[in-house]
Amino acid sequence: MLDASLEVFTEKGYTLATTLEISKRAGVSEMTLFRHFHTKNNLFIASIKQAIGESIVDDLTNDMDQSLREFIRLLMHEKMLMISSHTSLIKMLIRETLAHTLPQELAFTKMIYNQVIQKISSYVEHHRMNIDAMSFAEMVVGLLLRYAIMEDNPKYHMMNEKEQHTYLTTYLNILNI
Repeated sequence: MLDASLEVFTEKGYTLATTLEISKRAGVSEMTLFRHFHTKNNLFIASIKQAIGESIVDDLTNDMDQSLREFIRLLMHEKMLMISSHTSLIKMLIRETLAHTLPQELAFTKMIYNQVIQKISSYVEHHRMNIDAMSFAEMVVGLLLRYAIMEDNPKYHMMNEKEQHTYLTTYLNILNI
């Protein structure tokens, strides 16, 4: 059922996807769908979590004792792997978020945005750095959004470790770290 719902949500978006269409694609009755998930929101959340994993909603801890460059490299690596592995889904989530069609609790791109800001703010505070954490975090998020939207077919997850490191180095150089 989750695979079918993910397909429909990705194709149609949250608002236009119907539980009837999802149940038909899954080969179950709509009642069965509601027995398992109770609401369209719950089904949507379960589908996203299955596809992307818990990292999209859970705050992962980074080592605060790393250099700023390594801290940001690992943060961007984590997010770019997710974006690259689920491009169509991420693009749908961005579209739906920008169109304000997702209920607040389902605006996953805002969750990612808040996660990045929180992580960078914590790092800056931990090291008592004299930089505007919010502005710096927004630049990082901007690069991640640029990657998600502008790359025709992001393949970061298919690169080997050296290629990923080289790719991320261009981003880190843009950030001048």
